Amino acid sequence: MVSSNPIKTKKKRRRWFILLAIVLLLAIAGYLNRVLLERVVIATTISRGHIFMPPPQLENESWWSSFGEKARFYWDVSALRVGRERRLKLLNPSLKPLVKEIVRRQAAGEGMQYSMHIYREIRWRLNFTPDTAATRARIADLRRSLSQPAEQKLAAAQLPADGSWGQGIDVWYLRLYYSVDHLKDSARLEYPPTFLDRINSPEKLKAKLDSDLYDDFTKTGIFNREELDETFSAMARLLFAGAKITYNFRPDLKAALKRYVNRWQNHVTGCWGQWMVDRQGRVWKMDDMAMTFHVVSDLHGQVDHKDMIAKRILQLDGVDFPTGIRFDGSYANHLNWDVVKILRYAWPSLDTATRRQARAEISRMLAWCLSKSYQPDGSFKISELDDTLGDAYYYGVSFLVDAGYFSPENRFWTNQDFPGAKVVHDRIEAKLKSTGLNDSGMKDAYDALTGKK
Repeated sequence: MVSSNPIKTKKKRRRWFILLAIVLLLAIAGYLNRVLLERVVIATTISRGHIFMPPPQLENESWWSSFGEKARFYWDVSALRVGRERRLKLLNPSLKPLVKEIVRRQAAGEGMQYSMHIYREIRWRLNFTPDTAATRARIADLRRSLSQPAEQKLAAAQLPADGSWGQGIDVWYLRLYYSVDHLKDSARLEYPPTFLDRINSPEKLKAKLDSDLYDDFTKTGIFNREELDETFSAMARLLFAGAKITYNFRPDLKAALKRYVNRWQNHVTGCWGQWMVDRQGRVWKMDDMAMTFHVVSDLHGQVDHKDMIAKRILQLDGVDFPTGIRFDGSYANHLNWDVVKILRYAWPSLDTATRRQARAEISRMLAWCLSKSYQPDGSFKISELDDTLGDAYYYGVSFLVDAGYFSPENRFWTNQDFPGAKVVHDRIEAKLKSTGLNDSGMKDAYDALTGKK
């Protein structure tokens, strides 16, 4: 038996010790710098996704200087996502149980509109603003609302102070969002909707939209995306509704909004989105699928470059919301519906290759919806994007309806038959009826399913 050499053994152990020490130090360094590493990954992903159109290069600006400005911009944008993730981790433990209780009560047929108003504002604050103190205060309001049945019953009433709807909401654009459908019903108007006065001229409307469009995020820490999206969408639905609105908008406001849309459109890609202002005051134009959907849908397809829009949307198959058509790498009925409506309006102008690509995309979305989202009892899974029961039903139903799953008349993209569609339709209808339809989202889903909306 040959004995081992103690000197070699000692050296070998020393090498292993050094290697382990290096690995440990790297692990510690990685842990301590994990946020920096995360931001590097996010910034690189955004850059490679070609989400933004950079501003024109300055005259005599060197390649190296231009590269540095781009790197700094993407680094700054990454802070928005990291900040959101930090807020979610901090506040979701107190928020999620409240949302779960709201969903439970909705499923039992209880009206929870007042709580849902507060929750909608919380979602905006949590996802897009850095003010955690204000978000905590609103979460406390949400908790109290669960024991305020009288407020739940009054949530759909018009507010006497300014004639808006959305009791429980402190943010103007969200009250505008909740007021649109009510303004189309003169029977529900008890007070003059003076809250609309602030945008009732071409100059006022442009100033309001511009204040959201040009996002000086490095100074404010706020991402204006939702405020811009919902303010535009609400105004478009009011001005282009085709129905009389119970408010005297100025006659030149409709044309002013259309001019704004034309100026806002990215004429290279056809899309619309946020205009991010960098540290130098230069504008980076973002492509945003969901915002583009609102422009196309709310203007009933009366926009330019629909073929370019469709091609760009299909290019964003693997990109996450809000730019692309995925959410955390997966499909979501909300985004699937957006894509289908865009493709429906664009279909007549699409070439053969783009139509083939669109058919494949819609087929994948439909397969995902029926196998992953729709449940055998007629319900839909609640997603992280639309984490309330009403949203889950509304967007699931809307996607299936507009994709033509239930009706050949809506099947613009295929001649395929869906033999199981009637069974799915009837199960969803029965499940919705069983809730009592006291939630506005489930009522809207029922109307969409039965052709009333």
